[in-house]
Amino acid sequence: MEYFYDGQIRRYLTQFMRLMSNFAYKDGKGKIVQIPVRYGDMNRQVAQIMTKNSENIVQSAPFIACYIKNMEFARERLQDPTYVSKINIRERAFDEQGQEYLNMQGSNYTVERLMPTPFNLEFNADIWTTNTDQKFQILEQLLVLFNPSMEIQTSNNYIDWTSLSTIELTNLLFTSRSVPQGLEQDIDIATMTFKAPIWITTPAKVKKLGIITQIVTNVFNDQPGTVASKTYEDSQSTDHFSGRTATSVGRKTLGNLGILVLDNTAKLTHASESFASTASNYINIGIPNKLDTEINWNTILNLYPGKFTAGLSQIRLAKPDDSEIVGFISLDPTDDFVMHINWDDETLYANTLIDVNGLRSAPDGTLPPGFDYATGVGRVDAIIDPLSFNPRQYLSNGGLDWPALNVRYLILENINHVPQFGEPDYDGPDAWKNFDGTDAQFTANSIIQWDGEQWRIVFDTAVTQDITYITNSRTGVQYSWDGEQWMKSFEGVYTAGKWRLVL
Repeated sequence: MEYFYDGQIRRYLTQFMRLMSNFAYKDGKGKIVQIPVRYGDMNRQVAQIMTKNSENIVQSAPFIACYIKNMEFARERLQDPTYVSKINIRERAFDEQGQEYLNMQGSNYTVERLMPTPFNLEFNADIWTTNTDQKFQILEQLLVLFNPSMEIQTSNNYIDWTSLSTIELTNLLFTSRSVPQGLEQDIDIATMTFKAPIWITTPAKVKKLGIITQIVTNVFNDQPGTVASKTYEDSQSTDHFSGRTATSVGRKTLGNLGILVLDNTAKLTHASESFASTASNYINIGIPNKLDTEINWNTILNLYPGKFTAGLSQIRLAKPDDSEIVGFISLDPTDDFVMHINWDDETLYANTLIDVNGLRSAPDGTLPPGFDYATGVGRVDAIIDPLSFNPRQYLSNGGLDWPALNVRYLILENINHVPQFGEPDYDGPDAWKNFDGTDAQFTANSIIQWDGEQWRIVFDTAVTQDITYITNSRTGVQYSWDGEQWMKSFEGVYTAGKWRLVL
């Protein structure tokens, strides 16, 4: 093994001495005096200098002397000594000229850390005092800190897995004098003994990721076809990485990866061919029946041409009209399997213009003055459960106010669809009564609107099977109706070729 020295034991001793520092005592004149801390196990040369090369010099007091008492191998904390931890690090780019960090990615590194060796380190802190009152003052300040231990940190490097430790007070020798005392008056010393579990580790291996920078596709070995006709077949041996074929590094290439988009997040996956039914050959609105093991996003970002920049790099999802939904991506700081997406609303699907002239709830087919024909068409004010939501506000006299004109709801449950409906003694909830006292009746998943006199149906799921897009005005989330259910408009599985990254 080559020579290395990182001062690890020295750092533990330094942290222990800092822990004993900045304490004070009050002398007989009421003056606050700070207590010095020094390394107790000094060498002969330093000792001669401090005593001025004389045996008649007495050490001044009070002070605290810190030193290592013992160090032993901690077999109870021994783990696999052959284990190697690998972690990928992405630096933020730094402008050397302007001396500032930039909003883009810098260098990439892989750090390989070897399993450290455990030890138990014992410290002594000798408290030198000239009288008993000094000792009481110092001990009272120190002893309350250890109940029974304190945490120390020897490094601010967040990938240093040995930086944290604890120091526990294990013993206290109150005095070094014998009682009763003889004629000589030695300086009184109180000794505090501490124990700390520590790790000694070898240097980590740091590799800079710069070899794989792009994916080169050899189109000459593929089957005939054109991209425009969408018949181009990706060969199993055409993805090359720095001169090596894809088969030599595994078949986890961009050509066979899909993504699962849910709740403004995306996860990489090798999706199976068994999907739920979909209204489009570009997007699966349903949830897949089966998904293979999730894949770390770094496996793609490290191979993809270009430099990933959180908040600026894009993910693009194909739409049936050959346009794309664009989202700005950032990697989850705690989970490399999750990519967060901030969608560009202007690239989402256009809301469907619902034709309110075809309303079926009015017996005469007429609409009162002031009814909203166009404003806000393609949106709902809220998505509600009519069994628990009351669209009418309570008045001070205990009555109910009428809903706001043209308020529009997407209802998740039936309204007044009960077995007793139509019977002479049935009386529905006041929340969903019309102005004339009649009970409104609508099917779940429909869109209804208040016209000032009664509830009218705007979108009837019982007769509408076409894909319809609407936006919830309260949350800004767009939903689609696939003939059976409402879902977020672009959620689901996108197979290979239906998504891409723009770094």
